[in-house]
Amino acid sequence: MTSSLDINDNLPLVSIGIPAYNVEPYIEKCLLSVLNQTYCNLEIIVVDDLCTDKTMAIVEELQRNNKRGWCIKTITQTQNGGSGEARNAVISKALGKYIYFLDSDDYIELNTIELMVEQALEHHTDAVIASLRKVVWNSEDELPTLQYKSYELIKGKNQFAYYVCQDLRWHIAITACNILFRTDFLRNNNLHFLASKDEDALFLSDYYSEIECAVIMPNITYNYVIRPGSKMGNNARSVIPVNEIRDRFVTDEIMTQRCKRLRNLPYYDVHCARVMKHKFRAACVAVKHYWHFSEHLSIDEIHKELKHPSTFLEVLRFKRYKCFHLFFFFLSKLPSSISYFFVYIIGKIIKWI
Repeated sequence: MTSSLDINDNLPLVSIGIPAYNVEPYIEKCLLSVLNQTYCNLEIIVVDDLCTDKTMAIVEELQRNNKRGWCIKTITQTQNGGSGEARNAVISKALGKYIYFLDSDDYIELNTIELMVEQALEHHTDAVIASLRKVVWNSEDELPTLQYKSYELIKGKNQFAYYVCQDLRWHIAITACNILFRTDFLRNNNLHFLASKDEDALFLSDYYSEIECAVIMPNITYNYVIRPGSKMGNNARSVIPVNEIRDRFVTDEIMTQRCKRLRNLPYYDVHCARVMKHKFRAACVAVKHYWHFSEHLSIDEIHKELKHPSTFLEVLRFKRYKCFHLFFFFLSKLPSSISYFFVYIIGKIIKWI
């Protein structure tokens, strides 16, 4: 039953979307970090991605027994579609003015939503982005923290895109979590996740060009949990499912195609350079683990990953990173075997292989 003490009608509803798949050891801590928020007007949407363990039983117990368990709603997917499809379900069903994505094995600080909503209301933001720390499950040992150096208020059409595209460094984390999005911003711009590998990178490349007002906060509000069995990279596995890299190639191809929509904007050159940097890293991963995939991966597939999003004439008109672009443009035109060789050599030099 809803408690009148838990709702302030003057505060906007915030929908917290939590995709869940077989996270039995972690889901309770995740949900308690939300249920105990200092901000009260919450809708917690747990998306059951067809769990086969006791994850949803724990969710149901908290619904029944926690004093704010009435905030928890559940959506059951018709098939296992991964976190991307689960987040799409949240975007479709959320009732809140704002949406916040949280992974089910992570947890947030108790004042996370309060801090973010305060900024969102004051500045009428499309997105509020905060910092996170990495922690080791059970030990709570901290790993290197992703903390933004300063508070930033970025307003105006394309200003956030200019901020992201200052250069090739990652000024914004490649994640959809720990961002308070205005729900209408996501829906009006038809922003959704791809049900594929590396969907967060594609989502970032889609949304940053649409933002007209954002706040970036140095406050650490999110705890990213490094857990046993999580994918800490490919080095720990002797056999890697080949579909993992192929799915990433599919996502990157879509990212390449979507570059065209920014063709006439002044940061198009840096956007394309960032896309090529991302694609080259994927090619390096494929080359590095070439002999460890579960099935044969052809060098033609790796070569296709190197396709440049721009035409030669566009590259010649670029003002920034022209040499970078020319190199990758011609690399994509070389025979597959030669481009594979160059990926290997350059990857070794820059220590991506």
